[in-house]
Amino acid sequence: MRLWQLVDPEQLPGLSGEGTARHGGRWNSPGRPAVYCASSLSLAALEVLVNLPRDQRHKGHTPAQSAVEYDLPDALCKLSGFPGVLPEEKTRPLGDDWLESLDCLALSVPSSVVPLEANVVLNPRHPDMHRVTVIRIEPFDFDPRLLDD
Repeated sequence: MRLWQLVDPEQLPGLSGEGTARHGGRWNSPGRPAVYCASSLSLAALEVLVNLPRDQRHKGHTPAQSAVEYDLPDALCKLSGFPGVLPEEKTRPLGDDWLESLDCLALSVPSSVVPLEANVVLNPRHPDMHRVTVIRIEPFDFDPRLLDD
């Protein structure tokens, strides 16, 4: 399985989960590390773009990003079966329970940006985390047509 993530170049390769442990995310509460990936580079870009503060959605103001492609053995990923649109107050406890269980390395969850597509959350505390391999890292810039002037 190939996964994508946009990462601050200073945080490469992006597999620690430290950022989401500090602030929490859609599928994890603060204090619980998780690594958010997308099933495609375009979905990863959309996920980052919608979460950027408005003042960073302007031409010349987006943060530096690197596109990282990962490989993950399919058998290490489980489909969540969760419905596409759930509020964060419901997704965080579900994700926290999954992270704590160490049931599997990766959990496929519906994207809230494009509910028919999947994001994959990795548990950096899982004993199989070493089986995630970096395929490539490339600089990434948003197309200026997506940004405000």
